[in-house]
Amino acid sequence: GFKSIKSIVRINFTEQQPATSWNDLQPSEYGFYANVNPEVHHPRWRQDTERRLPQTLFSRSRIDTLKFNGYGEQVAHLYDGMNLARYY
Repeated sequence: GFKSIKSIVRINFTEQQPATSWNDLQPSEYGFYANVNPEVHHPRWRQDTERRLPQTLFSRSRIDTLKFNGYGEQVAHLYDGMNLARYY
């Protein structure tokens, strides 16, 4: 899935921003920081909600997408000064 990380295998620190699959394949649709800002919509659909899995007959299947994937308190300072409408 695109909206959130599934597992972390390792972290590498680099001097330059690395390429990602999504922004290599569709740079006009997916920025490097894509999906940290649910207020910026994908060119073809909205990103302010996401589908919760697994869904059941009695559970709400769509939930609000949280800015910074719900980790705003922990990571928002890392984006200080960044134009999140441009780099989303």
